[in-house]
Amino acid sequence: MKLSLLVGGLVALGITGLVIANDAPVETKPAEAAYLGADKCKMCHAKQHATWMKMKHSTAIESLSAEEQKKPECVKCHVTGFGKTGGFESMGKTPKMANVQCEACHNAGSLHMKSTAAEKKKTINGPGVDCRECHSPHVDGNRKKGAAEEKKEEAKPEEAKP
Repeated sequence: MKLSLLVGGLVALGITGLVIANDAPVETKPAEAAYLGADKCKMCHAKQHATWMKMKHSTAIESLSAEEQKKPECVKCHVTGFGKTGGFESMGKTPKMANVQCEACHNAGSLHMKSTAAEKKKTINGPGVDCRECHSPHVDGNRKKGAAEEKKEEAKPEEAKP
């Protein structure tokens, strides 16, 4: 008798625990936004896209040599979402993410696309991007120095061959 009361009590406690657990709010991790590419942004932001197409950012990858396109430290500033969900991996795998697109500055856009009109602005600018990550005296100075050295090399007359 005592055993059946004990078992019955444990079963009741177990059922109560399950009911409480099912009613408890489940903590969810915020969804991670994925990069989509300028073609998706263009669907709603055609005017901004047309302006971007006239900027050097829209052809940023082309300013890298074939050798520089193999170096992550160079590529990361000439593509969108490098090393992030939906972002640039390589020209072979993700060519649509080449160049400095909308999401390079405004952050990944998947949550923006899915959100309601009232929530749109909250989902696109996030913590923001610091332009100095790519545009800094160090980075720009080295780039300008390299360009000047290339011009000097091009200007040298070819040595006469015997």
